Amino acid sequence: MTQPPVHHNAPPGLRAWLDSVDASREPSVRDVTIDGVRCIIKRRRPSLGRGVSYVMRYARALFLGMGCKLFLGEFPRPGVLLRNGLAHESQRLGQLLKAGCRVPEVWWQEQGLLVLEYVGEDLADLIRNEDTTSRLWLARAAAADLASFHVRGMWHGGAQIRNVTLQDGELWRIDFEENIGSTLSRPLAQAYDLFQMLASLASLRKLPDDAARTLGKLALDVYFEHNPDPEVKARLTRLARLLCSAAAPLRAVLGRVPSRDIQGFFRVADILQPLLLKP
Repeated sequence: MTQPPVHHNAPPGLRAWLDSVDASREPSVRDVTIDGVRCIIKRRRPSLGRGVSYVMRYARALFLGMGCKLFLGEFPRPGVLLRNGLAHESQRLGQLLKAGCRVPEVWWQEQGLLVLEYVGEDLADLIRNEDTTSRLWLARAAAADLASFHVRGMWHGGAQIRNVTLQDGELWRIDFEENIGSTLSRPLAQAYDLFQMLASLASLRKLPDDAARTLGKLALDVYFEHNPDPEVKARLTRLARLLCSAAAPLRAVLGRVPSRDIQGFFRVADILQPLLLKP
């Protein structure tokens, strides 16, 4: 079988390194340095019960689509949602690179394997470990970057704060496996991106409640300063109305449960609450 070409920016020993490792023992994502060049290795192995797995994934996608239609007014087609994974990510990265976006280059691709350029440390770790001033700067920068990305008509599909990185003072976007944005309207796909970013800020480990809410509210304000798109705001406001309506009765029951996910849900509801107060 003809092997895929090695990208000209890849480390010279990449192919030899890939041949030397036992792929069955490799993790799904690995940060590795080869010949002094840092890169990210992503693997996806086929499941044993492929037919059963597809049926379950389709059923989950159908359930998601029905919920999206019921609560947000749009139905993401399950068949399109399932066109995801590493091949989809490679294709999107190529498109985004051609459009001038800061995303990693694909240095090697084959079935179930991608080797990507390393583009810095993820913002989730940086925010958790920085002081208050730096945290605010990072949250502001992330929101402005997402807004700029959206102004160009783009959508991410996995816009959590962990999928934004910082390298040499610039923000980069990573992890484009998900395909939800291609089956939603542009405003809803972008509102979903914004919600993902806010929810991930609200759920960051090691952050006190007040700090997480402050970062989320700042990010929300900065985003709409840079992208005052009324259609995106309308979609996010509709989602905010649903979340806040659910949070009100649940808080009395679950408000003291020390679960990061549960408390993150209440935090993101608090972050989105001001949308319901503004015309």
